[in-house]
Amino acid sequence: MRNVQSILNLCMRAGNIMLTNGAETSRVEETITRIGRASGAELVQSFATPTGLIISVKAEGPEQTGLIRIKGSTEINLTKVHLVNDLSRRYERGQLTYEEASAQLDGIDQVPRYYRLRYQHLAAALSSGAFAVLFGGSWPEFLVGALCGWLSNTTANAIGGQVPMLLRVFFAALVGSFLAVLGVRFSLAGNTEAAILGAVIPLVPGISVTSAVRDLMAGDLLSGIARASEAILIACAIAVAVALVLAFRGTGVFFL
Repeated sequence: MRNVQSILNLCMRAGNIMLTNGAETSRVEETITRIGRASGAELVQSFATPTGLIISVKAEGPEQTGLIRIKGSTEINLTKVHLVNDLSRRYERGQLTYEEASAQLDGIDQVPRYYRLRYQHLAAALSSGAFAVLFGGSWPEFLVGALCGWLSNTTANAIGGQVPMLLRVFFAALVGSFLAVLGVRFSLAGNTEAAILGAVIPLVPGISVTSAVRDLMAGDLLSGIARASEAILIACAIAVAVALVLAFRGTGVFFL
């Protein structure tokens, strides 16, 4: 059986990878429990939030506790979440040794995004155009929505992780909705609402809403409320950006 410190380190690394890549807290805590017990721990207690992780492990000797602070906005990469989740199951079934599980965690942490950035931008463009049609547009709105959605997604990525998430979303929504209104102004599309909706779709916090609901259903009220608050704030940032563009359009400042 491993000593308490090595068990704690393995649990902390697994939980950190999952939290920083967008996993819901109930899944993180379950995975940590599986890894700790499979390593020989008598007791494993964990408390995960979107911004921190506390784990307490007891095996032979005194109980030890570790804390990780999750700083900055998380990068959504569900591939890594799945890989760590699968590793915990295989480790629990005895298909991996401690050394193999530790080495695989190192490999998972270094895994690049499954899809390159240009493919993500392409997917954002296609989904934006499709939503523009879904909300009452036609082929002109599809093209304008796709272009503006691509620019919104590109702007959000170009600003970088050093800027708070709310500001990134606000400026990206401002750029996308401004160009959507500009496209309608120059008769490239006729439905302003559909073009704007297509432009901001890549910024909508769908995963945050889903994770919030799952956390609340699992009884993790603190994490659920935190994620729901984040989603509401992001939605407000999008709404304010769109409202500013529409207000300036009404004054004629940009579109004379």
